[in-house]
Amino acid sequence: MESLEKLIQDLTQEAAQIQIQGRSLRPDEMARLQAIHQALPHLRQAADILRIEVVTSLITYKIVSDVGGRLKQAGRTACNFWNRFIAPASSIVIRLGVFTANNNTIARAYKPYTRTGVIYGVVEFNTSYLSSFSGNEIAGTIIHEIGHTLGFGWEQWQELFDPASGRFTTAAIDRLPALETMRVETDHGPGTRFSHWDEQSHDRELMTGFKDHSEHVLPITISVMELLGHQVMEELPRETDLNTLMESLALVIFSRQGEAKTLDRDHFQATDLWENIPHDRPLPKKRSS
Repeated sequence: MESLEKLIQDLTQEAAQIQIQGRSLRPDEMARLQAIHQALPHLRQAADILRIEVVTSLITYKIVSDVGGRLKQAGRTACNFWNRFIAPASSIVIRLGVFTANNNTIARAYKPYTRTGVIYGVVEFNTSYLSSFSGNEIAGTIIHEIGHTLGFGWEQWQELFDPASGRFTTAAIDRLPALETMRVETDHGPGTRFSHWDEQSHDRELMTGFKDHSEHVLPITISVMELLGHQVMEELPRETDLNTLMESLALVIFSRQGEAKTLDRDHFQATDLWENIPHDRPLPKKRSS
Protein backbone atom coordinates (compact mmCIF):
# COMPACT_ATOMS: atom_id res chain seq x y z
CA MET A 1 0.00 0.00 0.00
CA GLU A 2 2.81 2.42 0.90
CA SER A 3 4.62 1.70 -2.40
CA LEU A 4 1.42 2.35 -4.35
CA GLU A 5 0.87 5.67 -2.56
CA LYS A 6 4.48 6.64 -3.30
CA LEU A 7 4.08 5.72 -6.99
CA ILE A 8 0.99 7.95 -7.23
CA GLN A 9 2.88 10.79 -5.56
CA ASP A 10 5.96 10.37 -7.80
CA LEU A 11 3.89 10.28 -11.01
CA THR A 12 1.89 13.34 -9.95
CA GLN A 13 5.12 15.27 -9.33
CA GLU A 14 6.61 14.08 -12.62
CA ALA A 15 3.55 15.24 -14.55
CA ALA A 16 3.76 18.64 -12.88
CA GLN A 17 7.45 18.99 -13.79
CA ILE A 18 6.82 18.08 -17.43
CA GLN A 19 4.15 20.78 -17.71
CA ILE A 20 6.29 23.63 -16.35
CA GLN A 21 9.09 23.44 -18.92
CA GLY A 22 8.38 26.95 -20.23
CA ARG A 23 8.53 25.69 -23.79
CA SER A 24 6.63 23.49 -26.20
CA LEU A 25 6.80 19.86 -25.13
CA ARG A 26 8.63 17.33 -27.26
CA PRO A 27 6.63 14.36 -28.63
CA ASP A 28 8.21 11.99 -26.11
CA GLU A 29 7.27 14.35 -23.26
CA MET A 30 3.70 14.64 -24.53
CA ALA A 31 3.44 10.85 -24.75
CA ARG A 32 4.81 10.44 -21.22
CA LEU A 33 2.41 13.07 -19.83
CA GLN A 34 -0.55 11.42 -21.54
CA ALA A 35 0.44 8.00 -20.18
CA ILE A 36 0.67 9.39 -16.64
CA HIS A 37 -2.72 11.07 -16.88
CA GLN A 38 -4.26 7.81 -18.10
CA ALA A 39 -2.63 5.74 -15.35
CA LEU A 40 -3.30 7.95 -12.32
CA PRO A 41 -7.11 7.43 -12.09
CA HIS A 42 -6.65 3.65 -12.13
CA LEU A 43 -3.90 3.80 -9.52
CA ARG A 44 -6.01 6.02 -7.26
CA GLN A 45 -8.97 3.64 -7.62
CA ALA A 46 -6.75 0.72 -6.66
CA ALA A 47 -5.53 2.63 -3.62
CA ASP A 48 -9.12 3.37 -2.56
CA ILE A 49 -9.98 -0.32 -2.78
CA LEU A 50 -6.98 -1.26 -0.64
CA ARG A 51 -8.01 1.30 1.99
CA ILE A 52 -11.41 -0.35 2.47
CA GLU A 53 -11.42 -2.29 5.70
CA VAL A 54 -11.98 -5.99 5.13
CA VAL A 55 -15.11 -7.14 6.95
CA THR A 56 -14.25 -10.20 9.01
CA SER A 57 -17.25 -10.28 11.37
CA LEU A 58 -20.58 -11.87 10.54
CA ILE A 59 -23.88 -13.04 11.99
CA THR A 60 -24.68 -16.74 11.84
CA TYR A 61 -26.78 -19.31 13.68
CA LYS A 62 -26.66 -22.72 15.34
CA ILE A 63 -29.69 -25.02 15.38
CA VAL A 64 -29.88 -26.73 18.77
CA SER A 65 -33.29 -28.29 18.19
CA ASP A 66 -35.96 -27.84 15.53
CA VAL A 67 -39.32 -28.94 14.18
CA GLY A 68 -39.32 -29.93 10.52
CA GLY A 69 -36.43 -27.60 9.67
CA ARG A 70 -38.54 -24.50 10.28
CA LEU A 71 -36.00 -22.76 12.49
CA LYS A 72 -33.18 -23.50 10.05
CA GLN A 73 -34.88 -21.69 7.17
CA ALA A 74 -36.00 -18.80 9.37
CA GLY A 75 -32.55 -18.48 10.93
CA ARG A 76 -30.99 -18.26 7.48
CA THR A 77 -33.39 -15.49 6.45
CA ALA A 78 -32.85 -13.56 9.69
CA CYS A 79 -29.05 -13.69 9.42
CA ASN A 80 -29.24 -12.70 5.74
CA PHE A 81 -31.26 -9.64 6.80
CA TRP A 82 -28.70 -8.29 9.23
CA ASN A 83 -25.63 -9.37 7.21
CA ARG A 84 -27.02 -7.37 4.30
CA PHE A 85 -27.19 -4.12 6.24
CA ILE A 86 -24.41 -4.20 8.82
CA ALA A 87 -21.01 -5.58 9.72
CA PRO A 88 -21.18 -6.23 13.47
CA ALA A 89 -18.40 -5.07 15.75
CA SER A 90 -17.97 -8.73 16.78
CA SER A 91 -19.23 -11.90 15.16
CA ILE A 92 -22.58 -13.10 16.47
CA VAL A 93 -23.93 -16.63 16.85
CA ILE A 94 -27.67 -17.01 17.45
CA ARG A 95 -28.45 -20.38 19.03
CA LEU A 96 -31.95 -21.48 18.03
CA GLY A 97 -33.98 -24.18 19.74
CA VAL A 98 -37.45 -25.21 20.89
CA PHE A 99 -39.34 -25.77 24.11
CA THR A 100 -42.85 -27.02 24.81
CA ALA A 101 -45.26 -25.20 27.11
CA ASN A 102 -49.02 -24.85 27.36
CA ASN A 103 -49.14 -21.04 27.56
CA ASN A 104 -49.16 -18.03 25.25
CA THR A 105 -45.37 -17.62 25.20
CA ILE A 106 -44.43 -17.90 21.53
CA ALA A 107 -40.69 -17.44 22.01
CA ARG A 108 -38.21 -16.45 24.67
CA ALA A 109 -34.77 -14.93 24.46
CA TYR A 110 -31.92 -14.86 26.96
CA LYS A 111 -29.31 -12.25 27.73
CA PRO A 112 -26.40 -12.39 25.28
CA TYR A 113 -23.00 -13.55 26.48
CA THR A 114 -19.49 -13.24 25.07
CA ARG A 115 -16.58 -15.63 24.68
CA THR A 116 -13.29 -15.07 22.82
CA GLY A 117 -14.67 -12.07 20.96
CA VAL A 118 -17.88 -13.78 19.79
CA ILE A 119 -21.31 -12.67 21.03
CA TYR A 120 -23.91 -15.38 21.56
CA GLY A 121 -27.68 -14.99 21.70
CA VAL A 122 -30.16 -17.72 22.59
CA VAL A 123 -33.71 -17.82 21.21
CA GLU A 124 -36.19 -20.64 21.86
CA PHE A 125 -39.60 -21.17 20.24
CA ASN A 126 -42.63 -22.86 21.74
CA THR A 127 -43.44 -25.95 19.67
CA SER A 128 -47.13 -25.18 20.21
CA TYR A 129 -46.74 -22.15 17.93
CA LEU A 130 -43.82 -23.08 15.70
CA SER A 131 -45.77 -25.47 13.50
CA SER A 132 -48.63 -23.00 12.93
CA PHE A 133 -46.60 -19.85 12.33
CA SER A 134 -45.50 -18.85 8.82
CA GLY A 135 -41.82 -18.87 7.92
CA ASN A 136 -41.84 -15.06 7.84
CA GLU A 137 -43.39 -14.82 11.32
CA ILE A 138 -40.65 -17.04 12.72
CA ALA A 139 -37.88 -15.21 10.83
CA GLY A 140 -39.25 -11.80 11.89
CA THR A 141 -39.07 -12.86 15.53
CA ILE A 142 -35.44 -13.93 15.11
CA ILE A 143 -34.58 -10.68 13.31
CA HIS A 144 -36.05 -8.76 16.28
CA GLU A 145 -34.00 -10.77 18.77
CA ILE A 146 -30.80 -10.32 16.77
CA GLY A 147 -31.53 -6.58 17.00
CA HIS A 148 -31.30 -6.91 20.77
CA THR A 149 -28.10 -8.94 20.53
CA LEU A 150 -26.69 -6.09 18.42
CA GLY A 151 -27.37 -3.61 21.20
CA PHE A 152 -31.03 -2.57 21.49
CA GLY A 153 -31.46 -2.32 25.27
CA TRP A 154 -27.82 -2.60 26.32
CA GLU A 155 -25.24 -0.17 27.70
CA GLN A 156 -24.50 1.91 24.59
CA TRP A 157 -28.22 2.15 23.82
CA GLN A 158 -29.07 3.27 27.35
CA GLU A 159 -26.63 6.18 27.04
CA LEU A 160 -28.44 7.63 24.02
CA PHE A 161 -31.73 8.79 25.61
CA ASP A 162 -33.39 10.29 28.66
CA PRO A 163 -35.23 7.49 30.53
CA ALA A 164 -37.74 9.95 31.97
CA SER A 165 -39.06 11.10 28.59
CA GLY A 166 -37.81 8.51 26.11
CA ARG A 167 -36.35 11.35 24.02
CA PHE A 168 -32.86 11.06 22.60
CA THR A 169 -30.12 13.31 23.93
CA THR A 170 -28.77 16.28 22.01
CA ALA A 171 -25.45 14.49 21.65
CA ALA A 172 -27.15 11.46 20.08
CA ILE A 173 -29.21 13.63 17.72
CA ASP A 174 -26.07 15.53 16.67
CA ARG A 175 -24.59 12.20 15.59
CA LEU A 176 -27.80 10.93 13.98
CA PRO A 177 -30.39 13.68 13.31
CA ALA A 178 -33.19 11.19 12.51
CA LEU A 179 -33.31 10.32 16.22
CA GLU A 180 -35.02 13.64 16.92
CA THR A 181 -38.41 12.21 15.95
CA MET A 182 -37.89 8.83 17.63
CA ARG A 183 -38.97 7.82 21.12
CA VAL A 184 -37.92 4.96 23.36
CA GLU A 185 -40.53 2.84 25.17
CA THR A 186 -40.82 3.98 28.80
CA ASP A 187 -43.85 1.90 29.80
CA HIS A 188 -44.52 -1.79 30.50
CA GLY A 189 -42.29 -4.22 32.35
CA PRO A 190 -38.65 -5.33 32.27
CA GLY A 191 -37.58 -6.56 28.85
CA THR A 192 -39.88 -4.04 27.17
CA ARG A 193 -39.24 -0.73 28.90
CA PHE A 194 -36.12 1.17 27.69
CA SER A 195 -35.24 -1.55 25.16
CA HIS A 196 -37.48 -0.80 22.16
CA TRP A 197 -38.91 1.99 20.06
CA ASP A 198 -42.04 3.42 21.69
CA GLU A 199 -45.12 1.35 20.82
CA GLN A 200 -47.52 4.29 20.71
CA SER A 201 -45.30 6.42 18.47
CA HIS A 202 -43.91 3.69 16.21
CA ASP A 203 -46.52 0.92 16.21
CA ARG A 204 -45.72 -2.10 14.01
CA GLU A 205 -42.05 -1.22 13.62
CA LEU A 206 -39.71 -4.20 13.83
CA MET A 207 -38.04 -3.06 17.07
CA THR A 208 -41.10 -2.05 19.09
CA GLY A 209 -41.82 -4.19 22.12
CA PHE A 210 -44.90 -6.02 20.87
CA LYS A 211 -45.13 -8.56 18.09
CA ASP A 212 -47.46 -7.66 15.22
CA HIS A 213 -48.56 -9.79 12.27
CA SER A 214 -47.67 -7.05 9.77
CA GLU A 215 -44.52 -5.08 10.55
CA HIS A 216 -42.24 -2.64 8.78
CA VAL A 217 -38.66 -1.46 9.21
CA LEU A 218 -37.70 2.20 9.53
CA PRO A 219 -34.36 3.39 8.11
CA ILE A 220 -33.36 4.54 11.61
CA THR A 221 -33.41 0.93 12.86
CA ILE A 222 -30.50 0.25 10.51
CA SER A 223 -28.64 3.56 10.83
CA VAL A 224 -28.74 3.59 14.67
CA MET A 225 -26.45 0.56 14.55
CA GLU A 226 -23.55 2.96 13.89
CA LEU A 227 -24.14 4.44 17.35
CA LEU A 228 -24.13 0.95 18.83
CA GLY A 229 -20.64 0.30 17.51
CA HIS A 230 -21.36 -1.49 14.24
CA GLN A 231 -20.63 -0.58 10.62
CA VAL A 232 -23.62 0.09 8.38
CA MET A 233 -22.89 -1.50 5.01
CA GLU A 234 -26.15 -0.48 3.30
CA GLU A 235 -28.72 2.14 4.31
CA LEU A 236 -32.42 1.37 4.12
CA PRO A 237 -33.75 4.16 1.87
CA ARG A 238 -37.33 4.31 3.21
CA GLU A 239 -39.83 2.64 5.51
CA THR A 240 -40.12 -0.87 4.09
CA ASP A 241 -42.48 -3.77 4.72
CA LEU A 242 -40.65 -6.48 6.67
CA ASN A 243 -42.25 -9.31 4.68
CA THR A 244 -41.01 -7.72 1.45
CA LEU A 245 -37.47 -7.59 2.79
CA MET A 246 -37.59 -11.17 4.04
CA GLU A 247 -38.95 -12.53 0.77
CA SER A 248 -36.06 -10.91 -1.10
CA LEU A 249 -33.57 -12.52 1.30
CA ALA A 250 -35.03 -16.00 1.78
CA LEU A 251 -33.27 -17.47 -1.25
CA VAL A 252 -29.97 -15.61 -0.86
CA ILE A 253 -27.08 -18.08 -0.72
CA PHE A 254 -24.79 -17.43 2.24
CA SER A 255 -21.32 -17.12 0.74
CA ARG A 256 -19.29 -17.02 3.98
CA GLN A 257 -19.85 -20.55 5.23
CA GLY A 258 -16.12 -21.11 5.59
CA GLU A 259 -15.81 -18.15 7.95
CA ALA A 260 -18.90 -19.21 9.91
CA LYS A 261 -17.41 -22.67 10.48
CA THR A 262 -14.36 -21.14 12.17
CA LEU A 263 -16.59 -19.82 14.96
CA ASP A 264 -17.33 -21.93 18.03
CA ARG A 265 -21.06 -22.22 17.48
CA ASP A 266 -21.42 -24.93 20.14
CA HIS A 267 -20.36 -22.81 23.10
CA PHE A 268 -23.19 -22.31 25.58
CA GLN A 269 -23.64 -20.75 28.97
CA ALA A 270 -26.85 -20.22 30.89
CA THR A 271 -27.95 -16.58 31.27
CA ASP A 272 -31.03 -14.82 32.60
CA LEU A 273 -34.23 -14.65 30.60
CA TRP A 274 -34.34 -11.35 28.72
CA GLU A 275 -37.58 -11.29 26.76
CA ASN A 276 -40.80 -13.27 26.42
CA ILE A 277 -42.81 -12.87 23.23
CA PRO A 278 -45.51 -11.66 23.46
CA HIS A 279 -44.91 -9.45 26.49
CA ASP A 280 -47.90 -8.39 28.52
CA ARG A 281 -50.55 -8.46 25.82
CA PRO A 282 -51.62 -11.33 23.55
CA LEU A 283 -51.24 -11.39 19.81
CA PRO A 284 -54.32 -10.29 17.90
CA LYS A 285 -56.24 -13.28 16.52
CA LYS A 286 -55.78 -14.03 12.86
CA ARG A 287 -58.79 -13.49 10.66
CA SER A 288 -60.28 -16.63 9.24
CA SER A 289 -60.23 -16.85 5.46
